[in-house]
Amino acid sequence: MAVDLTLFGRPVGTVFDLLGDKENDLTYALGWGLARNEPLARRLLAEVFPNEEIGELRAVRLQEFEPGGGFTDIEVESEHVAMVLEAKRGWDLPTLTQLTKYTPRLDQAAIGRILVVSGASPEFAAPSVPAVVAGIPVVYRSWREIVILAESCASQGRHAERRLLKELIAYLRGLMTMQKQTPNMVYVVSLGAERTGWSGSLTPIEIVTTKDRYFHPIGDGYPKEPPNYVGFRWAGKLQLIRHVDAYEVFTNPHEHIPEIPPQEWKRHFVYTLGPSIVPAQEVRTGNLFRAARVEAALDLLLTCDTIAEARDRTRERLQAAGEG
Repeated sequence: MAVDLTLFGRPVGTVFDLLGDKENDLTYALGWGLARNEPLARRLLAEVFPNEEIGELRAVRLQEFEPGGGFTDIEVESEHVAMVLEAKRGWDLPTLTQLTKYTPRLDQAAIGRILVVSGASPEFAAPSVPAVVAGIPVVYRSWREIVILAESCASQGRHAERRLLKELIAYLRGLMTMQKQTPNMVYVVSLGAERTGWSGSLTPIEIVTTKDRYFHPIGDGYPKEPPNYVGFRWAGKLQLIRHVDAYEVFTNPHEHIPEIPPQEWKRHFVYTLGPSIVPAQEVRTGNLFRAARVEAALDLLLTCDTIAEARDRTRERLQAAGEG
């Protein structure tokens, strides 16, 4: 009978969990899977090189270094094609400068391409990931799509290959970031009670309470990944907490909330909000700037006297766990 295994108090559900959950850990796990499961490697290459003959698989390389070109995350080479895979944890995306560094080594291949993988949705990534860099085509896939691809190969190959792939899928599913993986963290924001030039016939509070929506820019001081919960404060206290049931990326709020006039914005996340969680006790704002946005653990928000206290105790908790 199998017993529970932990590493520094952290559950180890698959052999890949022994690596950890950092960006390099994800990269090494996927590289190992590609090297040890030929159906997965071929399926991925077929995605990146559609209608091209792949030929015999020759090598999978991790952290390959080339002077002036830096380290690549993963390189996959076959008889006819060569691919550099750039993997990112969360919603981060590589810069054009970073991708350009990989192109010289692909110039030497008969058919070379770059694959970018991150937690970002394809819609979010599309404006930032170029289709071609220095003549080398670039393909984007999210970690979600990589997992779906791996699942399509789960019944192929030898028993050992299938078992390995099952573990890899479980590991990636636990780490890929469709939403923040700290499940009880709440992103707390301040809402205004007055109509504004951009909000049309609704106040910011009404957008949340009557339309069940909330939106914010992506990055630039706002989250680059959708949170699991959003807390809303006004009139000097925490009023309610809503689960993020779904999200989309938009540039025109009118398409989601007709009461807001048509206007073109930079990219925003818009959240569909679940039922309200109302604090049983009064949770005052505390020592926060008027429009400050903070993160705090759900349980602390519901039990502390102020949002500021919940924020500070959350930071202490994360630091004690080595995550702060």
